[in-house]
Amino acid sequence: MLNFQGITDEISKTDLKQVMDSTDCNQATNLLINCLQNIIENHTTTITLLRRKTPIKPWITEGLLRCMRTRDKMHKNLRKDPYNEILKTSYRRYRNFCNGVLKKVKRQYEKSELDKASRTNSKQMWHVINNITRFKPTKSVAHDILSISNDPLEAINKANYYFAHSGEELAAKILAKDYNLNMGDSDTPINICPNSLVLLETNLSEVITTIKSLKNTTSSGWDRISTKILQQNIKILAAPITHICNLSITQGIFPKALKMSVITPIHKSGDKTIFSNYRPISLLPTLSKVLEKILYSQLTSYLEKQNILSANQFGFRRGKSTADAVSNLTEQVVDALDVGDRCLAVFLDLRKAFDTISIPKLLKKLENIGIRSLQLELFTDYMSDRYQCVRVGDKISDPIPVNYGVPQGSILGPTLFLIYINDLCNLSIPNGNITSFADDTALMFRGGSWDTTFNHAQTGINRVMRWLDSNLLSLNIEKTKFITFSIIPRTQPNLDKHFLTAHQCGCLDTTLDLCQCENLECTNSIRYLGVILDKHLNFAEHINALSNRVRKLVGIFSNLRHSANPKIMKTVYYALCQSLLTYCINVWGGAAKSHLLQLERAQRAILKVIHFLPRLTPTTEVYEMAEVLTVRQLFILDITIRQHRNPNICNANRDKRRRDIVVQIKRYKTKFSNRFHPFLSGLLYNRLNKINYIYTMPLRDCKTWVKNYIRNLSYSQTEELLMIKE
Repeated sequence: MLNFQGITDEISKTDLKQVMDSTDCNQATNLLINCLQNIIENHTTTITLLRRKTPIKPWITEGLLRCMRTRDKMHKNLRKDPYNEILKTSYRRYRNFCNGVLKKVKRQYEKSELDKASRTNSKQMWHVINNITRFKPTKSVAHDILSISNDPLEAINKANYYFAHSGEELAAKILAKDYNLNMGDSDTPINICPNSLVLLETNLSEVITTIKSLKNTTSSGWDRISTKILQQNIKILAAPITHICNLSITQGIFPKALKMSVITPIHKSGDKTIFSNYRPISLLPTLSKVLEKILYSQLTSYLEKQNILSANQFGFRRGKSTADAVSNLTEQVVDALDVGDRCLAVFLDLRKAFDTISIPKLLKKLENIGIRSLQLELFTDYMSDRYQCVRVGDKISDPIPVNYGVPQGSILGPTLFLIYINDLCNLSIPNGNITSFADDTALMFRGGSWDTTFNHAQTGINRVMRWLDSNLLSLNIEKTKFITFSIIPRTQPNLDKHFLTAHQCGCLDTTLDLCQCENLECTNSIRYLGVILDKHLNFAEHINALSNRVRKLVGIFSNLRHSANPKIMKTVYYALCQSLLTYCINVWGGAAKSHLLQLERAQRAILKVIHFLPRLTPTTEVYEMAEVLTVRQLFILDITIRQHRNPNICNANRDKRRRDIVVQIKRYKTKFSNRFHPFLSGLLYNRLNKINYIYTMPLRDCKTWVKNYIRNLSYSQTEELLMIKE
């Protein structure tokens, strides 16, 4: 247990002049860490609570405890004499009375706690909500790892070795192939950026802003210095931290003490004694996150200014999201199907992509994009000499070096990964396009016939495999699948004749009988970035899965509605339910109303629970009382606002007499294509603009007006807004 007030008092009395006077980056960092560690140690106490003195629940009083014990005693007596009607009647009456009192007291306690938390801060309010609804189950400690060996320390060291060397072992398998790995580089033109990144020194104001922006948690790395401690003592610690950051930038050194990570294994599924069934969660020192954020802001600014990252990459970039990535892919498929082309998409699954990155190759790529001299030395030092250990409960493994991969849990790691696979996003493939969100990559191919399309796809996959091998990345063949898209079933290909192979043997000639590589699986549907894409793009399967997820929230709202006021309930609805309904809704929201009907029924089930409405309450009354939009109205709002953000407005048509053609509508030939947002967004925007001049409104005013307008529309009027008038 930490005494934060005592830590603050002692830090205020501590002289940090030695840190400020040091001119060595590593020495200054060690001095600051040692000083803070000693203070934390002085104000840490260990408290052991006896189980019999630990309260069962905070709302259970001694009187309620006696009532529960009497109930349990009566039940025990009834079990001894189950045919005694007097005991049975007495027990049932007392049990019902006791349970009723417990339920009433519990609800009163939860209501008071929720009201109290809502007046303080939203974080505390959500903490209480999670306790009431049990929405977030507590993560159990991975003690099963310790049982792999008779010696717990030996077991945890084996786990640490597996997590640290899994990427290195995958890279070794690629290096063991007996063909030239450099051949993949010829498919990717190397564009060397003539400009160079210059890292500027930081200042006190930036460091304070950076520390305040960190998540206020008590979790910490190996040094036990948490974000909370830094934020509570920011006025004193900001100056020495600024000094350390500037030493790092000017000397090209990343402090060695900040390169040690602590791994916490979290079980995913399957056998708990198998290391591959655990997800390693990395904890880095908080001081490392401060320095990384300062470097990250300058690095990303340089990448965007120089337009280095591919336009096909949507991951970890400002202004881009998963919705943009899925929308980009579906728009390419719709464009192909609309003109009668045959179309398929291959969804790549990279095996431990972040862990298998070759550090020398990454540094070479950094140099090519303009990170040179002292800046390159800093990133070289950041990537090298990194260590990690595994912690399970109170057991900690020995630290071992990590030679492959970007640092997990770091601020810079995702951006460095984007730089590493940037050439893949720019890879030239015939009649194909690449869409990526970090390592989630989809390849789309089109052609006039299935023979042509599959030939293009095989050529593209061969080039991708060469690039992956040359960059020491592995493809998970079992999870890499492809879909053949079509509007009507009879245009699907014959899979006995058409197939795709991801060659891992180095033999790229599919006519050779020596190749034993497995063919990729053709599937009818696949989940890509949280959206289930099916071969006919009607999104029936996605909407069905989403409906089931929404209905699972009924229990949560049933538990919460007795304790929370209407305002809190609406906040929880927006956070838990509407966030699911609006995720990538611009992609699937134009589906047929027969598919959307089950999802809107699930939405209404949640609203009826929140407002204590009977099951047969009319639909109009439900939405009027809840003051929320239907699923179709959420789709209209989303694509209208996306169009409003789009600067592609026809300036020549900004005429009061022609308000209906402010946006040029993308024309399609088929009714199938007209269900998607590229067509509907322009159509809706022009229709709404004809009612009111929304293109002249600020974004916030436009959103408010559109929301209020469509909220007053009936079901038939909403559907009519989407109809194409002949």
